[in-house]
Amino acid sequence: MNTVLRKRYKILGSLGSGAFGDTYLAEDLDLPSKPKCVVKHLRPKNVKPEVLMLARRLFESEAEALYRLSNLSKQIPKLFAHFEENGEFYLVQEFVDGHDLAAEIIPGNPWSEDKIVQLLQQILKVLVVVHQQNIIHRDIKPQNLMRCREDGKIVLIDFGAVKEIKGLAANSEGQVTSTIIIGSSGYMPDEQANSKPKLSSDIYAVGVIGIQALTGKLPKDFQEDRNNGEIIWRNEANVSNKLANVLTKMVRKRFSERYQTASEALQALNSVSPRLSKSTTSWKLPFRQKVLVTTGVGAGILAILVLAPLILLSTKTTENFTQLPCDAKLSSLELNLPKLPDKPDRKFKNNISYYGSSDENNNFSGKGILVFKNGDRYDGDFKNHKRDGCGRFSFIGGNVYEYYIGQYVDDRPNGLGKLRWKNGDEYRGNFKDYECEGEGVFKPANGSSKSGIWHKGNLLGDNISISCNQK
Repeated sequence: MNTVLRKRYKILGSLGSGAFGDTYLAEDLDLPSKPKCVVKHLRPKNVKPEVLMLARRLFESEAEALYRLSNLSKQIPKLFAHFEENGEFYLVQEFVDGHDLAAEIIPGNPWSEDKIVQLLQQILKVLVVVHQQNIIHRDIKPQNLMRCREDGKIVLIDFGAVKEIKGLAANSEGQVTSTIIIGSSGYMPDEQANSKPKLSSDIYAVGVIGIQALTGKLPKDFQEDRNNGEIIWRNEANVSNKLANVLTKMVRKRFSERYQTASEALQALNSVSPRLSKSTTSWKLPFRQKVLVTTGVGAGILAILVLAPLILLSTKTTENFTQLPCDAKLSSLELNLPKLPDKPDRKFKNNISYYGSSDENNNFSGKGILVFKNGDRYDGDFKNHKRDGCGRFSFIGGNVYEYYIGQYVDDRPNGLGKLRWKNGDEYRGNFKDYECEGEGVFKPANGSSKSGIWHKGNLLGDNISISCNQK
């Protein structure tokens, strides 16, 4: 935190750490508005001179490719800087404000065919630019596809070549090779797993994403034909023969039988549904068309805007509520809250009580109950003094919500969950920092429902807004 690289890029916090390096959120101190950017830090495991020499060459080559690609497509983050310090390598790239597709493609919640065609078209359009430069991404998966918050477009991130730097090693004869395979299990075809990726290896990954969204199943759960190793999936999806044939060719076992480039795959996909060759979804919501009703304010809760039930009387959907990861663990809490023990394990001056275990540092840890001054309470998992894991928050002191039940990360509702209003309305789906964010279904008490992708309570592509901010 607060480290300043090159007297310019100030580190604000971590965005993630993995086997290939660390990623940080930073701000550019040289520019007036101090815009946010992403800093990727790569450290070779081996510091032998011959390893560093090859790492430097790989790094320069990758930076050159990223710079070239980002100038050709707005759907690839711009490269602002690349530099080396003390044998460690840094990339500074454009910050993409949005969420990755893992927040939208949810197990057990299959997508419609039209929606999948639109998604695959967006992915393939940016991949066309990549393949025209004879570059293979090598790690296409939902986590590396960002949905831009501003316009809803897909942005392709995290190109795989720089990851080789982390896995470089020298043998006894001084030969330097990469000890790792770039790619992710389930999205990586055989030739790529054998360190011989092709342009069509990227096509395989895109096809897997399409089948994943269509079936509502994770790639690890796909069945394979014992005779030829092909993915078995058509009997598990409601899909036209045209789209099924395109997806089948995209994920052929033999790379020679797939579409060889993104251009070929996109051309085939456009023929499936010509009316969708251009996106028909309006991601920016015209504010004046939103219909909102103001409701009361609960103790300690911000002003709430709730969707008028009449808005959804005519809506139709074939989507069902999904089974959430925390449902099984918390099903009993949905009906009845356990009786509080006679005496709390911790009592604070602000009249907050904690019932449960603590770790060696006296931080809340494991299962516990937190009761607030106004009667609101949280029942669930704790880690490092924060709500983290599965839990239920009961709005006992308020008059708007009844409860949130689902996943918590870093003391906030993050991940899959369900929010229930006291009037019987429900939202089930993805949350991010208290808000409905990502794939989800809103079901008013009148029995209708509306599904899609939500951003801060707004249904993208529709003039519908709900308030699910639980602060």
